[in-house]
Amino acid sequence: MKTKYALLSITLVIVLTLTMFGQTSQTAKTKTVIKKNEIPNLLGKPVYASTTDSLNTKVWIISQNRNKEMMKTKIVKMKDKNTTIDDTTKKEMMSGSYFIILDVTNISNGKEFADTSAKVEVVSPSKKLSSANFIPMMNYFGAGVSLNEKGDYLFTINLNIGAGYQTTQFKYTLK
Repeated sequence: MKTKYALLSITLVIVLTLTMFGQTSQTAKTKTVIKKNEIPNLLGKPVYASTTDSLNTKVWIISQNRNKEMMKTKIVKMKDKNTTIDDTTKKEMMSGSYFIILDVTNISNGKEFADTSAKVEVVSPSKKLSSANFIPMMNYFGAGVSLNEKGDYLFTINLNIGAGYQTTQFKYTLK
């Protein structure tokens, strides 16, 4: 009887030990995904932020050099695999001397609006008018603009949100 318990105990120890050592020791290779709320941490404080009606709008203006540096780092790896940027779109994004990033979210649920398009119009200090269409990218919109003069620029952002329109204006000083 004692040998039965001894053999049963040894068998049980061997089976449990084999299952413990049978686990894989490979580490899963995962890609870093930067979440929507991490983008402001990368870009810093927005140059313009407002909350009107049910919209929360934030705008960042960065140089194209900084944009190119960011494109070479983790930000390129975080883009959605379902969205591809063709050469024409990439050329539009990289045109101009500065890159504008627009974040528009619904205040009630914190999500992006579906069927949203946007356009920016820029009035330079010498009163020259230029415009660019925002290109949807990940959870944001982006557009390349030329800011070649020092002084105060007037930006007008026109949002087409589903069936409604929203216009936002702000000044930005280039030093």
